[in-house]
Amino acid sequence: MVTNLPAEARSKWLRVMEAKTPEEKIRAIQDFLSSVPKHKGTENLVYWAKRRLAELREEAEKQRKKSKGGGISFFLEKEGAGQVLLLGRQDLKNSLMRSLTNVKAEPRDLPVPAMTYYEDVAIQLVNPPQLILDSRLIVSKILGLVRNADSILFVVEDRDEFTKMKEFLENNNIILGRPKGRVVVERSRSSKEGIRIVMMGKLVGTDENEVKHYLESFGIKSAIVKILGEVTLDDVEKSLFEAISFKPAVVASQNSFSFPQVPVVQLDKLDDLRRELFVSLDIIRVYTKEPLEEPTKDPMIMKRGSTVLDVAKKLHSALSENFKYARVWGKSAKFPGQRVGEDHVLEDKDIVEIHTK
Repeated sequence: MVTNLPAEARSKWLRVMEAKTPEEKIRAIQDFLSSVPKHKGTENLVYWAKRRLAELREEAEKQRKKSKGGGISFFLEKEGAGQVLLLGRQDLKNSLMRSLTNVKAEPRDLPVPAMTYYEDVAIQLVNPPQLILDSRLIVSKILGLVRNADSILFVVEDRDEFTKMKEFLENNNIILGRPKGRVVVERSRSSKEGIRIVMMGKLVGTDENEVKHYLESFGIKSAIVKILGEVTLDDVEKSLFEAISFKPAVVASQNSFSFPQVPVVQLDKLDDLRRELFVSLDIIRVYTKEPLEEPTKDPMIMKRGSTVLDVAKKLHSALSENFKYARVWGKSAKFPGQRVGEDHVLEDKDIVEIHTK
C-alpha cells in the first residue's frame, strides 16, 4: 500500500533525492524524518530512512578520514561491467577466486577485488573477509558491500549454508532475486519535457495518469519513467524510497540443489558460473558503428531495457539532443539495419548506428 505522506514530507524527500554529498543527504533525511507522521503505514519507511542515515554518517566519516590521510576504506570502486560480491565459506571463496581470476591474495582485514571474464565482458569480483553474523562491525560493513554490489555470488557447501545467509540478508531488508516489476525514474532538469512513460512492461492496478500524478505530488515535473515487467503504484513508490533492496544472486555449491529464482551451479563448472554471473548483472552489450564502417570491437555495457536514446546519452550529450533516428542490427531488429526511434529497446549484442539532425 502506498505510504500516505503529507505534501510537506514529499517535498522534503525531493531534497533528499537532489542532495549530492553525504553531509547534504544527512541533513535532508533528518529534515524529512521530522515531517513524517508516526503511524503503522510509515513504520518501514522510517526504519529504512534511519538505517540509511546511519550508513551516510559512516560514509561521511570515512571521507573525512580519507581527506586527512588516515583510516582505511572497506568499500571498493566498481570496475568492469558490474561488481559481484562473494559471500560464504572463506576457504571455498578463496579457492574459487583463484580459479576465476589471476589474484592469489586472500582477504584478511580488507576485501580483495579481481576481474573475471565472460566472453568480451569484464566482471569485477570482490572477496571480503569472513562474514561473522555475530560481529556487528563486520556485519555492518558486509551489508554495505552487499548494497553496493550489483550481484551476489554465494560460495557454499550445501543448501543449509546458503539458506542461513539468505535469511540473514532478508532480516536486513535485502531480498534475493528480482521483483516482478522494476521502475526506473530518470529525472530531467528541463521542465518542458514533462513526465514521459516508456512502457517496457505493464501497469497493474494503476494507469499512466495516476503514475504521473503521484510523481508530480513529490515535485517531479520532468522525467523519463521506464516500466519493466509488472509494476504497481507501490513499485513506483519503492523506486523513489529504495526501502527494500532486491539483489540478483548466483550460488556456487559443492553439493547440488535447486532454489527458486536463484541459479545453482556446481563449484567446478567455471564456464557455467561465468555465464550465470553475466546473466545476473542484467546487462547487455551494444556495439556502435558509423555509416559504412565496421562496428566497434569493444561493447558498451548497458542495463537490460536500455533504449537507443540511452546509448546516445552515454556516448555524448550532443547525440541525444540532436537525435534523429538510428539503424539497428541484431536480436531487437525485425530485419538488419532497421530504422528505429529513440524509444527502441535493445537486446544483447545489438549493433547501433545513430543519425543526428
